[in-house]
Amino acid sequence: MSSGAPRARQATRADGPIQTTFGGLRHATRRLLIRSPRVYVPIARRRHPHGVIRPDTQIVIDGFTRSAVTFAVIAFQVAQNDHVRVAHHLHAPAHLLAGVRRGIPVLVPIRPPEDTVLSAMIREPGVPVAQWLRSYIDFYRRLPALADRIVIAPFADVTSDFGAVTHRVNRRFGTSFFEFKHAEVDVDAVFDLIEERASRPPWQPLLGAFLAGRISYDEYRELTTEARADVASRPVPEHRVQRPSAERGAMKDALRDGYGTPRLAGLRARAERAYQEAVAASGS
Repeated sequence: MSSGAPRARQATRADGPIQTTFGGLRHATRRLLIRSPRVYVPIARRRHPHGVIRPDTQIVIDGFTRSAVTFAVIAFQVAQNDHVRVAHHLHAPAHLLAGVRRGIPVLVPIRPPEDTVLSAMIREPGVPVAQWLRSYIDFYRRLPALADRIVIAPFADVTSDFGAVTHRVNRRFGTSFFEFKHAEVDVDAVFDLIEERASRPPWQPLLGAFLAGRISYDEYRELTTEARADVASRPVPEHRVQRPSAERGAMKDALRDGYGTPRLAGLRARAERAYQEAVAASGS
């Protein structure tokens, strides 16, 4: 590998001793913290005040990282186009438990382990594969016990017919949220917002307010019109995007050997079993 290669690309295999040691320890510590609502939610509220569950939260939409949570949150808020308060994007079991304990709707997108972990490795290359698998197992093994109090939605359902997923939420919780229309123009609008979020625009606080339901979709578009005219669009680094692309596919292919190494066979089997049990519990 040439010395001029980007640092993030060099670390893609997550085999640098400094990065894997630091990334692994940080990741393992977080895995312990995110299990308890009492411990983790107050910590998270300091960093993500608008994304964390609050007394006025109407629904929690959250799941393991890289599992279509962003698509679900944006599609939900585009469909509502109102001030529906959503708690989202902590990627922590504690967040789901907090919603369950308050008796409010909780929606959890799920995704098979290989695709999830490979995508996560692209986003955070400093975390070893084994740590990602352990975190995946720890998250997913908790879902079946909560299945009668949450809605578990497979990745394919979220990304191909989110209106039907919202219908399941309404049926389970007796709510009347508007159902997303999975027409091409609406899906394009969602992916545009996903790209916009990944680019970290100057108006990011307004985007956060929209995702949390503090402003509507129409209000968000109106409030950012002038800023959009003054700011040229910036390319989004591939490690940050949350949509399919040929480059991301190639990056995943380059990581498959590390994911499939024989020494991780036991963890992969446990992760697959946890996923299958979550699917079974979802009723999909």
